[in-house]
Amino acid sequence: MGVYQKLFAKFYDPFMHNFEHKLYKRRKSLLSNISGTILGVGEGTGVNFKFYNPEATVLAVEPSEYMLAKAKSKAKGKPNIQLLNYGINEAALNTKIAPKSIDAIVCTLVLCTIDDPEQAIQNFKKWLKPTGKLVILEHIHAKKNINKSIQNIVNPAWNIFADGCNLNRSTDELIKKAGFTPVWEEYFTKTLRFYTGEFKLG
Repeated sequence: MGVYQKLFAKFYDPFMHNFEHKLYKRRKSLLSNISGTILGVGEGTGVNFKFYNPEATVLAVEPSEYMLAKAKSKAKGKPNIQLLNYGINEAALNTKIAPKSIDAIVCTLVLCTIDDPEQAIQNFKKWLKPTGKLVILEHIHAKKNINKSIQNIVNPAWNIFADGCNLNRSTDELIKKAGFTPVWEEYFTKTLRFYTGEFKLG
């Protein structure tokens, strides 16, 4: 499995290049004005790093050592970005992040991969300041029944190929059910169904 994860990290950026080009403006708009202390969840190869405000402090959490190695090159010359090799639900991460210490938590194309997204969202609630915000850009379960069925059928194979990614998570519903309220939200489609927005506690 380690060999596959190494190869996945190596080819992730070129594989996603055209797709990321389509999301460029959305990422930039979503991330460039965030200030304070930011927790970047599952930062992968560091795609978000070029968008963060250089005056913000970024804790970039990534469980894959191979992805993190790629992210290090994008973090060069950015002393405001600290790389942390943890899964978001690892208990050890609580030694790095104090309760109510984070101004913004950023999740971009990551909540589809976390084994227990409900626990992760509870962690977000614990770490965020009362005035903090959750910022997301995620693909979610299709709306039409036929597309939902296709995603459910394909998902087991896709999950293995895409290193844990799930096509059929209703992340929008999970976030709201956990007690986050959208400040703004948007659904859009670029082949997959996407959901983006900013959320506050309560």
